[in-house]
Amino acid sequence: HGNACYMIDRIYTAIRKDLSIDFSGIEKVVNDIVSLLKENSNIFLFLNGLDDDDRNYLVTHSVNVTFYSLIIGEAMKYTDQQLLELGMGTILIDAGMTKVPVYIIHKQSNLTDNEYQMIKAHPLHGYKSLILFPDINERIANISLQHHEQYDGKGYPRGLKGKEIDEYARIAAIADSYEAQISNRSYRKKTGAYHAMKNLLASGVNKFDPDILKIFLSRMSVYPIGSLVELNDKQIGIVIGSVTEKPLRPIIKLIFDENKNKIEDTRIVNLLEDTSKYIIRVMNEEEAGINIFDVLWSF
Repeated sequence: HGNACYMIDRIYTAIRKDLSIDFSGIEKVVNDIVSLLKENSNIFLFLNGLDDDDRNYLVTHSVNVTFYSLIIGEAMKYTDQQLLELGMGTILIDAGMTKVPVYIIHKQSNLTDNEYQMIKAHPLHGYKSLILFPDINERIANISLQHHEQYDGKGYPRGLKGKEIDEYARIAAIADSYEAQISNRSYRKKTGAYHAMKNLLASGVNKFDPDILKIFLSRMSVYPIGSLVELNDKQIGIVIGSVTEKPLRPIIKLIFDENKNKIEDTRIVNLLEDTSKYIIRVMNEEEAGINIFDVLWSF
């Protein structure tokens, strides 16, 4: 992840200054991410470590969006070539933001109409910058151009509708929206994964390709068995089962109570039945201070 951020930082700087770029480095980064995703089915524990660096939000955001987009591409059985194109397009998704004054990106108060128009021009700037490079084909550049288009035709810059939007860009729009919600920004705090998913579902009917959204939900919000999770009542548990139709509400064996005392007896929470509780975050073993195998073994 650090390597990817370093690479994209250099590339965004080059785009800002209209310099030439060596794209072999990007291809390597994307292929590395693809390999990582193929090896790790429990992507939650990995994505949990993606850092929020506000100074370099654009770079971190682009790399994270690439992870989420490639998770969807994998689930859609994309070929390695398609994954490479999708990855290159999403890692360069905000190339156009390099042409927007930095103060606007970090502005904490409301944008003026003029500033908002400058932000809305970034997909076009990105496309124009990227399409000049011989290593970038039309579909890769279109991700930058179309990732703010919406399925219902109410997006920008061109108000494209449904399948008029390239499939890569339809994937990127979902990954981009989700990532923007779950990361810290200068002007607001991040939203928990559960609420981000609910927001996606609520707006998804109109904004996003419903088939791709379903794929993303099934891939992302199925907390894999063995995931350590904290509930809204501060109890910590381990996922021991889930129902495919309701990926946000798995079955959990509690490990620690709200005061972080270890629970010795077997207490199971089925989030399908207990609707007052929900998962607020995924933890890693170190954070929770336990070994997953010990817990699963005792179960």
